[in-house]
Amino acid sequence: MSTNKPHHEAISKDVEKKQETLTWVFKPTVLNIVWGNDPRYWRMPTGKDSAAELLQVCWLEVTASINDQEIVKGRTYEIRFHVEMKEEAFGWNGCPVFMMAKIGKNGKYKWKRINLSNNYDNSFKKKYPEIAMDIQVVDDRDRTLYLACMKCGLADGREVWQLIRSKLEP
Repeated sequence: MSTNKPHHEAISKDVEKKQETLTWVFKPTVLNIVWGNDPRYWRMPTGKDSAAELLQVCWLEVTASINDQEIVKGRTYEIRFHVEMKEEAFGWNGCPVFMMAKIGKNGKYKWKRINLSNNYDNSFKKKYPEIAMDIQVVDDRDRTLYLACMKCGLADGREVWQLIRSKLEP
């Protein structure tokens, strides 16, 4: 897909909802990815079931939102980003990413700092860092959930990180 815009914009109709478990799955096409359309930084999926591959970047920002009447007050939801660190990944030691989420446009963001270097070793096996947090719905007047995974101002390129999907589940 050729575009003049440097950022990948979400295709929100591709959100997959699993009614039996009340789980929402956000494949990479459903996410807003800063610099996602720039092949120097990201290799974007050709189909909606493929992973987005981070090649190098000094600004990591992946966001999404969903508005669903089944997001209800009093329920806690887990937000999880499923990623894979490839063998040649480097530069993540001491470089945390931040997750954030809020309910409603006027809601208050909840933040979580995640140190990726604590979640994998250098054994050259597939590495799956844990990038997850919970958020509780305290007001359901605006049922829009906003979520993000980001790291700004990286000192040097961080390479070969695949974003497989993100999930929202009770």
